Amino acid sequence: MTTRALRKPALTSLTALSVLLCSAPAVAGAAPDSKSAYLTSLNQHGISYGDPTHMVQIGTTLCHELRNNLVPQQEAISRIQNFGYTGAQANVIAASAVLSFCPDMDADAK
Repeated sequence: MTTRALRKPALTSLTALSVLLCSAPAVAGAAPDSKSAYLTSLNQHGISYGDPTHMVQIGTTLCHELRNNLVPQQEAISRIQNFGYTGAQANVIAASAVLSFCPDMDADAK
């Protein structure tokens, strides 16, 4: 995947993550269709993962932590990178999580 192809998702994720810093109710659990949409988005962006359940946990945890101001935005991205993803991949994962698990916090949708 080219840098150009990752640029828009990365910019979208940065916008979405800045909005995520507003407080809102935590994500208790994701609906099955949002899990599928999230994993499909990751697959379409060429994000590899071994365990779909773990990837869903990464996404729902991201929404929970950011909605409740438990970590700063950059730390949330760094946590995803700690699982072996590049910065660009972490931004795609974060953007996909926002769109799937906490779309009410997507700045582009408002």
